[in-house]
Amino acid sequence: MSAKKTKKSIQPNTVQSDGFCVYLGPTITGVIQSGTIYRGDKATVIAGLENAIKKYPLIKTLVVTDKTLSEDRIKVKTPGNILYVNYKKMSGKN
Repeated sequence: MSAKKTKKSIQPNTVQSDGFCVYLGPTITGVIQSGTIYRGDKATVIAGLENAIKKYPLIKTLVVTDKTLSEDRIKVKTPGNILYVNYKKMSGKN
């Protein structure tokens, strides 16, 4: 019987969440901070940032998932792609 309890207590811990997202844009004081990590899938995170996105729509384009984070961190610093363009627009450095 104790073996079953052990299995039951381990089982919920092995279930993975929907991942996480990271905001790769510049910090906007009082609104959002660069590098902030949010739990959940992108749709959930975007819904939670609804008020900030209303003020600054480009925030939505600078929230990336855990699956693309490593490539997107490079893209945001490399000219010639939309992440770079949107980062520059958000930071006021066109």
